[in-house]
Amino acid sequence: MRALAAAILLAGLGTGQLAAQSMRMRTITTMRYAELRPIHYDSASGGYVADPVQSAVPLTEDVELSMWGLGVPGLRAYGLLRGRAALGSELVWPRYDDHFDAMVAFLEFERPSYRLRAGRQQRASGLGMYSFDGLTATYRPLATVRFEGYGGRGLARGFLEPTNSPELSSLDPLIPDQSTILLGASVWAAPTPASSFTAIYQRELLADRSGLLSERAAFDGRVTLGRLGLSGSADVDIAAHAWGKANLSAMWRIDRRSFAQIEVFRYRPLLDLTTIWGVFAPEPHKGVAISGSYAATAELSFNTSLTYRRYEPVTAAAPFITLQDDAEQFQVGSRWQFAENLTLQGDYQVQVGYGGGESAGDVSLAYAKPDGWAAGFRATAFQQDGQFRVTDGTAYGLGVDARGPIGDRMFLRGEVMRYLHRKLSGATAVDWNQTRASLSLEITLGASADHIGAIR
Repeated sequence: MRALAAAILLAGLGTGQLAAQSMRMRTITTMRYAELRPIHYDSASGGYVADPVQSAVPLTEDVELSMWGLGVPGLRAYGLLRGRAALGSELVWPRYDDHFDAMVAFLEFERPSYRLRAGRQQRASGLGMYSFDGLTATYRPLATVRFEGYGGRGLARGFLEPTNSPELSSLDPLIPDQSTILLGASVWAAPTPASSFTAIYQRELLADRSGLLSERAAFDGRVTLGRLGLSGSADVDIAAHAWGKANLSAMWRIDRRSFAQIEVFRYRPLLDLTTIWGVFAPEPHKGVAISGSYAATAELSFNTSLTYRRYEPVTAAAPFITLQDDAEQFQVGSRWQFAENLTLQGDYQVQVGYGGGESAGDVSLAYAKPDGWAAGFRATAFQQDGQFRVTDGTAYGLGVDARGPIGDRMFLRGEVMRYLHRKLSGATAVDWNQTRASLSLEITLGASADHIGAIR
């Protein structure tokens, strides 16, 4: 697969005189700075003590390349490649010892009624995000109906390596010692302009077909009836005979900028048969969420939401599984464009129950120019207790950001945020001060995207 990715990149670099007709390349160089403060338990004081701040400077280089006009009508090559490095980091940033990944790299042949793709691909659906090296075939008998089938060598989720790779095997002894096969099929239909439905079925097998890793299906749909919009989705673990996530929502469109919505939902994680976590019978939770937005004027709007979650009784016998409290979360916010180029936004939320309590507020002021340049200032504050806490006191944050075009081919983004932990007291008071920053430069070369449609 790396050979295919390199071939796509080299072919694109070799079409210099034809770039305006047949190639488009975009690169995004992103450098981040992050501070983390390790803590350790001090047996003498009976509490946690903060160690000196450590920092990391990870660097990411993304290259997206699309080529067409290759002598065969409908033939296209596409690649999304990622390089990683760490610039003098004190911390080992996750995945940055893996210096190269071919995120996506495929050849595509398209006709009005069908499409074929071969290579490394990623699929996002109601089942989640999956990557594989193989083939996808799409058939469109009508503009409102689409059938797809796909299959190939499965890749570990979030890792883009075969499941039996040495890197993964060294971390988890329960991972299969052979690669996997991913197979799936889906159908999408839009019977009317105001409705659409999707169904997908997928299974993962060991390469020698001696065992099953997972077998799942997912469904979703939406229907619009005037101002009322209905939508729902669900997924099911066929191998485990268990339902996973499900939700049903109804939205009433009051006017073009205002709405009210209610949603009922259920959540239960679906786990592969190869992981030990499935034996602990993860318990689902159910809930209801009510939200809405009201535009008083074209410049001033308000939004709010209220969510309630109820956790099911724990039936699995394990020493580290405890009963979870029900949880409630409330949020309110507003947006005010008080001048032609100035927008003020504010948000406040409070949560009680599962994982402890949290209250947080954000305020931001943004300035946007007609030429595309924008800058902003943000202030935040939050308090947490319970399991996900920053111990005693309040964490405050102040930050600035800016973004905008540099000529016709480059776009620059940057931001910096400083967090300050105040009002520390007691033996468990751990200093949480830290700084976060990022800077990215995007460069686009080649033909306009209008010549090739949306880059997928």
